[in-house]
Amino acid sequence: MTTDLTKIAEWQPGDIVTFGTSHIGIISDKRNKKGIPYLIHNSGKLREEDALEFYKDISGHFRITDEYNV
Repeated sequence: MTTDLTKIAEWQPGDIVTFGTSHIGIISDKRNKKGIPYLIHNSGKLREEDALEFYKDISGHFRITDEYNV
């Protein structure tokens, strides 16, 4: 999926996002004033924060779907 944060509609709650080769997070259902979703991740402690646009090394964006119940 896209790693472009300007495509806001393509980022949905529950999506998985990776950063570089060593960090992973889940997209929250909360969004900031620009519509960019919050990130749920563990960076020393579990947090849900408005930090997605501050990570410059988004390496992947994934969504788990049930292809049999579409």
